[in-house]
Amino acid sequence: MSLVYIVEDNDLIRNGVAEYFQINGYEVSGFPDIQSIREALAHRLPDIILLDVMLPDGNGFIFAREIRESWDVPILFLTAREDESDRIMGFEVGGDDYVVKPFSNKELLLRVAALLRRVTASDTKEEEAEDPRVYALGEHRLIIDLRARKVSADGEERNLTATEWNILTFLAERPEQAVSRDTLLGECLGYLYSGSERTVDTHIANLRSQLGGGDWIETVRSFGYRFAGLRKA
Repeated sequence: MSLVYIVEDNDLIRNGVAEYFQINGYEVSGFPDIQSIREALAHRLPDIILLDVMLPDGNGFIFAREIRESWDVPILFLTAREDESDRIMGFEVGGDDYVVKPFSNKELLLRVAALLRRVTASDTKEEEAEDPRVYALGEHRLIIDLRARKVSADGEERNLTATEWNILTFLAERPEQAVSRDTLLGECLGYLYSGSERTVDTHIANLRSQLGGGDWIETVRSFGYRFAGLRKA
């Protein structure tokens, strides 16, 4: 049974989502503010966090950065702010998905299920993985350890979100192969929605920043992306 944390100050929304998810087999804990979930995270990590952006004691985007400093638990933002700039901001601070209010509980459930499936599939692949994979790009080195779910670039460990991890491992398994944005959406994000190309571009930009100096991911103009590193024996 997956554990879901819902951080939402509107009692009707929080309780309605919690009840719907519980009916559908999830364990749920609800929190009205940042302080209460901060205390809960110190004792138990959930499988996913549904995080409102505007909370009485802080901004959800800022709190997401705090979460990312310590944990890689998936984050799905709940917000009434539907501008594309807000959506992009959500991904830039480490969010994995973004749902605009008002939303249906069914849509939210499907989004959560898709995100958890990606994490589960990634965990299964890691359990079956071989030794860490080492890639070279000029003088740069990248190590992807699937079992430990760790990435290091030029000797420094990088803290990736669940979505960034999925994109990197998917591209690295297909070196020098051009992969379309639509493929990355379907395989690594699990859904399609308006503005999706910009969403992929934002995740790629964040990933490039995490990987440091090497140009590990090349842009294929008007199509998608290509992993440029070569695997060392």
